[in-house]
Amino acid sequence: MKQTQLHEFKPQFSGHQTFPLRQLWLKKVYDQIMQFSNEAAPKSIFTEDKAIVTFGVGKNMVQSINHWSLATDFIFEEKGSYKASEIAELLFGKNGLDRYQESPSTAWLIHWKLAGEAKKTTTWSWLFNQTTNPILDKEYLLESLGSYAEKLNYKVSATTLKRDLDCCLRSYVPSDGNESPEELSESVLGEIDILRQVSRGKYEFIRGEKVNLHNGIFFYALLKFWEMPQYSQAETLSFNNIAHADNSPGRVFKLDEISIADRLSQLEDLTGKKLIWTDSQGIRSVSRRGEINPIEMLKKAYE
Repeated sequence: MKQTQLHEFKPQFSGHQTFPLRQLWLKKVYDQIMQFSNEAAPKSIFTEDKAIVTFGVGKNMVQSINHWSLATDFIFEEKGSYKASEIAELLFGKNGLDRYQESPSTAWLIHWKLAGEAKKTTTWSWLFNQTTNPILDKEYLLESLGSYAEKLNYKVSATTLKRDLDCCLRSYVPSDGNESPEELSESVLGEIDILRQVSRGKYEFIRGEKVNLHNGIFFYALLKFWEMPQYSQAETLSFNNIAHADNSPGRVFKLDEISIADRLSQLEDLTGKKLIWTDSQGIRSVSRRGEINPIEMLKKAYE
């Protein structure tokens, strides 16, 4: 399985056609891919005329499904075809761990993919890693996002940025008065408590302990974070980086230091002492004692 490093992607502020990711879209894509020989589907499954019948949605929404499937790493491109990823097979396969996306762990995993790894979702990464204001005013966010795009030397229109920001916010808070009943009931990320609307056009992060964030997802994210180029060769990770660095589990999941330390104290048992947590004499860090596949941590979130 081809591995992708974090932060090796060019900025992207579009692709979703303004539609937030909905329940069972990813499962529909997986089921379609599995119908082809060698479990490799031609890219035309998203562009051919019958796609709207296959997926049961309009043309623009089909393109949105294509975008989200790639952005979440549930499918990947290989030799001009689409294949289901290891994660998609693990969750949706014959003995899948969450075949109908009923577990909150899948929503948290998707959040990590969009805001932590951010393969095709620059706005998600920016919102959860670069914005720190207590109250997030939508007009301020749009202005700040434009400045961020300029910093990345990426030319993008204000209209495109607004649509991307709107889609991002509606993914987590589908309640601004303009949503359809279907959108309210089917939002994947709306079930995780990480962002809320405090008044019209104003939002805030929900910081602190996340009761339905399983340690399996947290440690999966930790290991993926450790794969980042600036950390991949290190045998230890400092608590400060785990809690506060860009694209860290602490920052992406909006956890407080106490709950992070509590989770890390359970690390040795969950990893069979392949990862060791040290908290003594002012030193707080995680050390590697053996190789461990992030997928093994992911599986534990569904036990």
